[in-house]
Amino acid sequence: MSRHYRTIAGNLEFFLGAYLIDFGILGLVFFSRFVNRDGRYASAAAIVLGFLLLVRAQRMLGYHRAIFWLISLLAIVVPVGLLLPALIKWWR
Repeated sequence: MSRHYRTIAGNLEFFLGAYLIDFGILGLVFFSRFVNRDGRYASAAAIVLGFLLLVRAQRMLGYHRAIFWLISLLAIVVPVGLLLPALIKWWR
């Protein structure tokens, strides 16, 4: 596989992994209010799958480890931080 396609595939896996982790965290917060174990299990599975995709993307992209995980942390924390106040406001 050429470097160009590895970069495209790595970026797609990175964003998909961050997306799954984001909505898995929000799903855990959402389903913690209800007695719904299936929702909690699905959210936890999304977090694990997203983390596995992030690890694979890190290997595929070959970026420096600290820089990659810093960008990953920002890609996870910022959307959760933006959507969590609306979820908490709805929760009350």
